[in-house]
Order: sequence, then structure tokens, then C-alpha cells
Amino acid sequence: MKDPLRRPWHGAPDRPEDPPVAALRLQRAEVEALLAFRHAEPGDEENLAWWRLQRIRVARIGLLDDTARAALPALPPPPAHALSWWQGVKFRLGRLDPAREVPPRAIARQLAG
Repeated sequence: MKDPLRRPWHGAPDRPEDPPVAALRLQRAEVEALLAFRHAEPGDEENLAWWRLQRIRVARIGLLDDTARAALPALPPPPAHALSWWQGVKFRLGRLDPAREVPPRAIARQLAG
């Protein structure tokens, strides 16, 4: 007989490659990254926090179905100096797709190191 109080996520740490477990972990990582971005000091810290949030969102989108993707709220707008010149132009024109963008070289080096 099945235990009616057994939680559906029981045993999740044993299956990190399972798509629902990975999606749940990425959701939590995105919430933590969003909080870090909201509380970051203006400047480099805020720029790095926004790009970390963007990278986690891109990873999370890959695990979601179309309806879940459509239900996701938009990312907060990037800080003033988080984008390259061309990305800034695309952002002002409303053509920036954060899921397809890569960080500027200086920020990418900081994220990698």
C-alpha cells in the first residue's frame, strides 16, 4: 500500500540527473540569483549578478515545456553597464533577447574566474 503522506520529491537527492529534479534545482538557483541581483551594490557586483541570473534562466528554459516557458516572468532589465554597446542599442530598440546573448568580454572573464 502506498503511503498517502509520502512527499513526491522524496529521494530527489539520489537522482540529480532526473529532469524534474534538475528543473526544481534551477528554479531555486534562479530565485537565489534574483535575490542576489536585487541586493547587489550598483556597479560590477550588480552587472555580474544580472549575468549570473541570465545564465541560470537560459539553463532553466532548456528544461521547461512551452507552456511553462510562456508563464515565466521577464528578467529584470539589465543594469546600465552590464551590456556591450551593441547589446545596449538592441535593448533600447526592444530587440534584445537575453536568452541568446553572451556577456561582454570583461564580464565573461569575471564570471569565469
